[in-house]
Amino acid sequence: MISLKKTAFACAALVGAIGIAAVLVPAKPSFARKPIEIFPRETSETCRDGDATLYDQCSDQVQIYRMAMAKAVAEHKTVLVSYGAEWCIWCHVFDAYIHGETDKFTYRFGSPSQPVPSHTATLYERPPSDISKSAERLNAYVADNFVVLHIDQQYANGMDVLDLTDAAKHLGPGIPFIFTLDGDGKFAAELVHDTVEMRRDSADWYRGYERDRLLTSLTAMRNKAQVASPLAARVGQ
Repeated sequence: MISLKKTAFACAALVGAIGIAAVLVPAKPSFARKPIEIFPRETSETCRDGDATLYDQCSDQVQIYRMAMAKAVAEHKTVLVSYGAEWCIWCHVFDAYIHGETDKFTYRFGSPSQPVPSHTATLYERPPSDISKSAERLNAYVADNFVVLHIDQQYANGMDVLDLTDAAKHLGPGIPFIFTLDGDGKFAAELVHDTVEMRRDSADWYRGYERDRLLTSLTAMRNKAQVASPLAARVGQ
């Protein structure tokens, strides 16, 4: 997770060392990845610089939220929200991990004040053992149980979604703010990043997740959402 309070320091002092991701180009996994239902379904090439890959920085975020809720109700799934921004490295790392990426990741990155990617870094996971099965389990669980919703924090009306879902009071100092919604489209549970993040801050720096711990956390978040208000034939208001 990136602290918004420390963003200026991170951009000025660490952009050459740890960077802030804008685009992720992962290595191919050793297994067949399952597709994940994601909203927005695509980003616009005519929105701002046209380089966004996760977040729709120009459209109404409430409308995107309502479309995601409708899809989740129709497929009996839970909405998993990632409230973040294109410049946030952890936002892109989370997306890569739930899609089953492994081993080698190449980032083009910028900063909130300079969002156009101008730096490139290749990160190597260097796991001590084969992690393909863990990556496959994580990807399959997310694909089978969630509709993933990306809500933009930087440019669009993302706070309207947090207010609408009662998630605003749970928002901490950093992004991504990852949480589940119950069947009424309200906040259910959030990801505690410190329990699942994996990082190296050496010259061979890396940002990632302990996949099995992440899977356990996401399972608990989904279960809490289901208990709070089981998905029914309705759309969040």
